[in-house]
Amino acid sequence: MINVVSFSGGRTSAYLLWLMEQKRRAGKDVHYVFMDTGCEHPMTYRFVREVVKFWDIPLTVLQVDINPELGQPNGYTVWEPKDIQTRMPVLKPFIDMVKKYGTPYVGGAFCTDRLKLVPFTKYCDDHFGRGNYTTWIGIRADEPKRLKPKPGIRY
Repeated sequence: MINVVSFSGGRTSAYLLWLMEQKRRAGKDVHYVFMDTGCEHPMTYRFVREVVKFWDIPLTVLQVDINPELGQPNGYTVWEPKDIQTRMPVLKPFIDMVKKYGTPYVGGAFCTDRLKLVPFTKYCDDHFGRGNYTTWIGIRADEPKRLKPKPGIRY
């Protein structure tokens, strides 16, 4: 089974990445993906670049490519880690999402879905085949109570 680690750029996510890197170096099929919304804090981008450099990991950086036409699916663009905050468009994914779907609100918080989950799943299905991978997500100790178990996802 292919293991895909969703690296958020946070400390807990980095710890999971470190644990999975031990498995990758031991021969397991492990891939790392960072979903960039174009709105991350500059220190998050810096931390992501430092983790990639320090551990010498193969990280795929994805950014949603919003199709402005309603009813049409969105795509994604693959970037290199060195392109983070240099060549990649800042705020563009979020602005394009608001133009297409409107402003997120309490009852319609669709940012994570449109900017991260859908393009991540599309990328993984395209590259590894639907159902051929397990997604790994690092979470803090206090988070399990708000998460529901989902098939194909490990916390």
